[in-house]
Order: sequence, then structure tokens, then C-alpha cells
Amino acid sequence: MTLYIDAGWVLEIQATHVPEDPSLRDWGALHAAVERHRFERFAGETYYEETPTRAAVLLETIVRLRPFKDYNGIIGATCAWAYCGLAGAPLRPPPGGMVQLVRDIRGERGERLDLGDVARRLRDWKA
Repeated sequence: MTLYIDAGWVLEIQATHVPEDPSLRDWGALHAAVERHRFERFAGETYYEETPTRAAVLLETIVRLRPFKDYNGIIGATCAWAYCGLAGAPLRPPPGGMVQLVRDIRGERGERLDLGDVARRLRDWKA
């Protein structure tokens, strides 16, 4: 099942899952995350076919482009988690796994993960 989200859905995640209300820093970055997630090869034929990959697109793009003034890691991780659940592929990461994934996307311990790496990790965490 292909489930598409829009910028309003991401803003709802932001409004309900972060401890403060970080302002949107860059509408273009938010739009890029949503449009990258929705990208189609041809009309109705999704480019990112698998649910964990579409969730990884949201997570990786939000973490890298930082559309919000703060909490981009939390927002991106929560979007990926919620998206997988809504699309029927819930995640069960190990304790601290999502935090480490965000750190690895940022490259805090060396090499940055790319989209394929992020998707593989989410795929490994399917419940």
C-alpha cells in the first residue's frame, strides 16, 4: 500500500511530538522532504516503492535539510516511525536505535549514512 503524506502531516507531527514549538526555518526544505517522498517514475508508479524506503526518505531529508529551527532529528524520526505504522509496516527499533540512526545520518561518529543505509536499518526494524 502506498501512503502519501503532505507538509500538513509533517507539521502535525512537529506540533504534537516535540517539547517546544520550533519555528519552521525553511519551507523549501519541508517541501523538498514531502516531494522527494512522493516522487513517481511515471504517473501512479512510485520511485521509492517500499514503505521503509519512503520512511527513510522523510527521515534522511528532514535531518539533512533541517526545515525546522530545532528538533529536526526528533521530527524526522517520528515521521518515519508514524509513517511506517500508518502504512502497515510498524517499526520495532532496539532501545536507543532511532537516536543512533539520527546521529549516523548526521555523521556524528564519522561517515554519514546515505538513503540506502537508512532504509536498510528501518527494514531491519520491521516489527
